[in-house]
Amino acid sequence: MNKTGNWKEHFNVDKDLEVKNIRSYFKCSKCGSKTKAPQKTKRLENKLCKNCFGKKRDNRKNQLNELTGSQWATLSKSVMEYSGTRPEKQKIHGAAFPLSFVEHHISTYSKRGETIFDPFLGVGTVSEAAEKLGRKSIGIELNPEFVKLAKKDIKNLKNHKIICDDVRNSKKHIKDNSVDLIITSPPYATLLRTIKGNFAYKWREHSDLNVIKNPPPYSSEKKDFGNLTYEEFMDEITGVFKDNYEILKDNCYSVWVVKDYRDLKNKVPYVNFHSDIIKAAQLSGFLLWDIRIYDQTKYRPLVVLGYPSRNYYLNMGHSYILIFKKHIVSKLKRKKT
Repeated sequence: MNKTGNWKEHFNVDKDLEVKNIRSYFKCSKCGSKTKAPQKTKRLENKLCKNCFGKKRDNRKNQLNELTGSQWATLSKSVMEYSGTRPEKQKIHGAAFPLSFVEHHISTYSKRGETIFDPFLGVGTVSEAAEKLGRKSIGIELNPEFVKLAKKDIKNLKNHKIICDDVRNSKKHIKDNSVDLIITSPPYATLLRTIKGNFAYKWREHSDLNVIKNPPPYSSEKKDFGNLTYEEFMDEITGVFKDNYEILKDNCYSVWVVKDYRDLKNKVPYVNFHSDIIKAAQLSGFLLWDIRIYDQTKYRPLVVLGYPSRNYYLNMGHSYILIFKKHIVSKLKRKKT
């Protein structure tokens, strides 16, 4: 190409693109400000500045919740921390999840007026969050003392049923296809009995950890899930999942918070609890939809485990938030695919 040659022809520049890159100046027909816009654009055609033109609004109906697009994205992180101080009732229970955790998942997987169910209600954190966010709730709890604590913080017990009964009887109290979301954390079979005494007490010389007492067993009832052997627990929890599946509406979610642990007393270095819970849910018809890591490292002091032997153990500073779905594909969609 010589010095006087046309570089645009040499590089085969698209003439339409060239025209589009030319900007015209004009006064905004809405606010009167001076602005400019590229050729062949709607903004130029309507004589609107960037602020008045704005972004195209998404008018699609939100079928799941009441979140905006930005809120939807913010709450979708796969690793989350949940802050908040524990009220006295949660300290009595010993293993209750924070209110902020429940609010997050209720906001994500339901709308106002819908019904949230916790089959292992404990001291009622799910009911409390549901009332705060304008949902209804149902909770079942075996321990009558926990039931009393759960009812204390609820203003409208008509919209928030708290039932003192065995979760195995849940279908006696709740109709099939009547619940919009399940949130729970099951009693861990024998977990509270496998960790002896004050956790990590003998390693205090290696740590800044203050002596922390483990929460006591939830009850002395033989039928309490927390008092079953691991094998008994998994058999029984599969039955709970089957009942939950029938109680839950189609295409709705079930959120379970679980934590793996060690049973060193019985020489089991790692109990893969969350994987067994997934299997139980899948056997009952649920589809594993997501797993979120609940990061608790900020609130759990590091402990020297196994030192100075050849058994090196990690500090378990997280729980698993398992998100299942009662996934039903409509006949119409099946025909299309």
